[in-house]
Amino acid sequence: MPNSLYAITKSDLFDLFSRVAENSRVFVPYKYNDKFYFDKFNPAKEDTIELGGIRQNEPLKSFINPAREKIIGESTQDPRAVIVAGVKACDLSSFILQDFVFMKGGYIDPFYAFHRNNTLIISSDCTFAKETCFCLAMDGRPYPAVYFDINLSSLGNKFLVEVGSDRGRSIINSYKTFFKDVKNGDLNKRDEARENVCDQVRGFIKKIGTPGTSEIKGTVKKHYDNLMMWQDHSSTCVECGACNLVCPTCHCFQLFDASTSLSINPEHGRRVDEKPQEKRVRGRVWDSCLYETFAKVAGGANPRRHLYERLRNRFDKKFAFFPEILNYFACTGCGRCIDACPGDIDLREVLKGLVRGSWKKPPHD
Repeated sequence: MPNSLYAITKSDLFDLFSRVAENSRVFVPYKYNDKFYFDKFNPAKEDTIELGGIRQNEPLKSFINPAREKIIGESTQDPRAVIVAGVKACDLSSFILQDFVFMKGGYIDPFYAFHRNNTLIISSDCTFAKETCFCLAMDGRPYPAVYFDINLSSLGNKFLVEVGSDRGRSIINSYKTFFKDVKNGDLNKRDEARENVCDQVRGFIKKIGTPGTSEIKGTVKKHYDNLMMWQDHSSTCVECGACNLVCPTCHCFQLFDASTSLSINPEHGRRVDEKPQEKRVRGRVWDSCLYETFAKVAGGANPRRHLYERLRNRFDKKFAFFPEILNYFACTGCGRCIDACPGDIDLREVLKGLVRGSWKKPPHD
């Protein structure tokens, strides 16, 4: 049976990135002002690359299901493979839902499938937790277990490397000189580090009183008609859509049509003074269920005219609909929506209200 565990130094890993970047687009997380952002690998900025830490500000879906993409018209897809490094478990688990929506519902979305199959995932363990992290409450872990090609666990000046797929194995085989044997004690160090981060997450969950999936199950339906609760929690929402845009599992989109004026080369038989040729294109962009126009239909009818109805729909889909049809809560506990919300709507507080039947929202600072 092939070995699935290796070790690699940080310098060798960056050399590996430089090598694979010759034919692929490599994205890594950079640390700026205590936050993490994906950007193209740049050897000149190695000192700001952080493969540990916590999840990045932008979700992984930005690579697999781009925020804006042309779907009819001249293709703008780059055929080169994409390698995304430093992906965290709370993003990886979203593949359960995203794959179901775009690839397993009787129709395969060709655009999603292209990006999904063209992207190699080099994930990594979280090395600490943030106060808004609650992955354990959503049955997750702060370290990857599935959906990665290669996983990295930080051990100081080196990483423990775990192979998760045939594509990951091909990287190992193609660049064997970079990978070394695992030393005695490396696995124990990794497991201890993982448990330390789990303890941090447990502490934050206990501090807030975040309920788990077994407690949450069935509560949205139970309190669906408690309008006071939904109105109270939606009272500070400004309909910016940030919670949807940063969420790793949100997947709604809208289509748009546009026209572009194309310059015509006179050498092809067109006179310079002729009007430019107009070309129609169709694209899609991310949508947000909090937008007033989200459910609006032709003729102006809007089944979710009120803001509280749209907030309720968001929770209904995440914590009732998908658990019923997929046995999966459409929340990974990443905490991005909490950090991004200018109205201080804390998803954990809403869940607490659902479980306890007490829905008074904490005061807005």
